[in-house]
Amino acid sequence: MSTAHMVTGAGVVVGSARRSLGIGLPLSITLAPLLLAVLPAAFAGGDTRPWRRRKDAARSAALAAREAAGEAFLQLDTAQRDMMLSLETVRAVRGARGSEDALRGFAAVSLQIDEASAAYITLMDRYPLDNELETDEYAAARRELTETARKLDTVRQDLERFAGTLAPLLADAEQALGQLPPAVDRARRAAAEAAQAVADTERAGLGSTTLTTRLTAIRTDLTELDRGPAALGIPGTLAVARRIETAAGELRTEAERLPKQREEVTNRLSSLRTRSQALESRLGTVEPALHRLRRDYVQSCWTDLEQVPAKVRQSLGIARTRLEEAGAAAGRGEYADAVSRLATARATLKDADEAMASVTDRLRALEEVARDPGAELERTRFALRDAQRLALGGRANAEERYARRLDALVFRLEAIASLPDHARPDWWRFLSETRAIRAEVAATVQVIREDRAGSGPH
Repeated sequence: MSTAHMVTGAGVVVGSARRSLGIGLPLSITLAPLLLAVLPAAFAGGDTRPWRRRKDAARSAALAAREAAGEAFLQLDTAQRDMMLSLETVRAVRGARGSEDALRGFAAVSLQIDEASAAYITLMDRYPLDNELETDEYAAARRELTETARKLDTVRQDLERFAGTLAPLLADAEQALGQLPPAVDRARRAAAEAAQAVADTERAGLGSTTLTTRLTAIRTDLTELDRGPAALGIPGTLAVARRIETAAGELRTEAERLPKQREEVTNRLSSLRTRSQALESRLGTVEPALHRLRRDYVQSCWTDLEQVPAKVRQSLGIARTRLEEAGAAAGRGEYADAVSRLATARATLKDADEAMASVTDRLRALEEVARDPGAELERTRFALRDAQRLALGGRANAEERYARRLDALVFRLEAIASLPDHARPDWWRFLSETRAIRAEVAATVQVIREDRAGSGPH
């Protein structure tokens, strides 16, 4: 309605009122208050009209929906970023192959995230709520933004459920990450301690090329460690750190043992040289002993000993070579090598000693049994009688299983005792048989005692 119409209408009303009341006032006086009341309503922009209130309400609702959708979008974006960090952690620890399933699962959820995010961004462009829009546009914006916020929340919940399935992998990955700094620190500290130990040995005149080479290898690994997880991955970095720590610890221990090891090597080298010389001197007694065996006893008593002198000479030659090598290694500071060669020399000298003893012990045993075979028989019979008493155990008869074994040994002893008395009997066979019988007796006694110990007292 125009201002002219509003004024005309007001004049009619006022005029009617004036006539009815019979009051005659100047027109200029009667219209002024009425115009002052009407004009503000005409020019106030329609704030009090229903259509304007509806539009303002629609705009407020649309802005609230935009704020809710924006909050949902922000929460989803934050959850997505957190998930990407978690996946990077898992992939850094487990590698690409170990995180394939997790990455595939995240790719599926990411499609939903992209769709919901694209819908939100499109709506924000479609409805610039900071500009003046129509009421129906505000209403449409509210509806679509509310639906988009719901979809964003749904996708975020799907993402959170997926994150729950990754919890065990993430926990393992975080544990590995927690191990990394102390592992690297231990490796560097162990390498520094090993380097110091090697330097100390060199100052003491105990340095060796082996220690230096091993220290160089450790330093090469340290250079590799410096590349860090970005190049090696978490597992690779931990593996290198552990390798350095182990190798450096072993190197430090060996370097610190060198003074004591040098003393041990020096003493053992002297002792084994003395022993080698003694065995070489004893070698001269082997041939005379073999000669007496050949002269006084049948061939079966000494045939297996024929090669002893040659074997002893070979063993002594090997031992001398190893002792020379050990001395040279010790001179170079290679004490571990020296210890190894000394061990070989010691074993070889032991073989030579036992071989020579086999000849002299054989001769002595044969001389004793030839001089008094009855003493050997009586020694064996005594062992049998003692076993029989144990088998009886206070009873009238021994258990059959023990009795059979002991009776068989009695028959064997009687058989060897009744051999014809030749001019040169086979005393080695005689002695071997009696020794074998006594060994069988001892084994039977052991069985009886074990059986009775298991079944309790009798």
